[in-house]
Amino acid sequence: MGATTEKTSGGVASNRSVSRAIAVLRALAAHSTAMTVTEIAKRVELPRATVFRLLLTLEEEGFVDRDDTHYSLGWDLARIAQDVDPAAGLVSRVSDVVDDIAEAMKETVTLSVRRGRYDLDLVQQASPRSIGVTMSDMKGMRWPLHASATGKLLLAELEPEQVRVATGNKLEKLTPSTITNFSALERELASVREQGWASTIDELEEGIISVAVPLRGAGGDLVASLAYIAPRHRVGTDKLETQKIEELLRGAQQLRKRIVSLTDAEPALAN
Repeated sequence: MGATTEKTSGGVASNRSVSRAIAVLRALAAHSTAMTVTEIAKRVELPRATVFRLLLTLEEEGFVDRDDTHYSLGWDLARIAQDVDPAAGLVSRVSDVVDDIAEAMKETVTLSVRRGRYDLDLVQQASPRSIGVTMSDMKGMRWPLHASATGKLLLAELEPEQVRVATGNKLEKLTPSTITNFSALERELASVREQGWASTIDELEEGIISVAVPLRGAGGDLVASLAYIAPRHRVGTDKLETQKIEELLRGAQQLRKRIVSLTDAEPALAN
């Protein structure tokens, strides 16, 4: 019997088993600890027996590791992914959208892609042409996670003990406004989770405001971040700040269609 196929959101025929296996891997990647078959099945909305069969095959191929009844991403998947450039093939696919967002917002906009559990790599930067704004190229730069909007977005995905690992158990003071206390940081991250976006004002550099919003995969995991950076005086009022956040959220929706729509599994896949 031939492999069962279905249409993706782009109308291209796909193999259902492959799509389901990818959904399982995404679910495992989005979870900070190993998961049971039941937990995975609930996450991907598939029958437990179907998920169990997929896990058996993925385990045989080294894409999944099993410890008693719990599963995690496997050694061979880590080996294959080790040298993968997250920006490969992505920038050309989204650069026009990022440019349009920067032009519409009249601010410098960055796109960062998640690499592993604790890193976000800045892969695309655009500034508006219409007002002649230019900023130095920030691609490849690293900022303390607790003092950047994209960093806070990533930290908000982690458990408290993982936050300490990600920050090296130290919150460096960069400006008078930098958060340097883990209790205060956890309160800030709780707000990020509740509101769905992260911001910094004078925390990384005095006079600079930044806001970051998430792009999530089919399993709800953080796959990328869209942010804007601006002089604080140009944003100025709460009303204008709210307006820019709304513009950034709309831009993230446009980007998500480009980045993850071709790999998102269809909801409620049939048996």
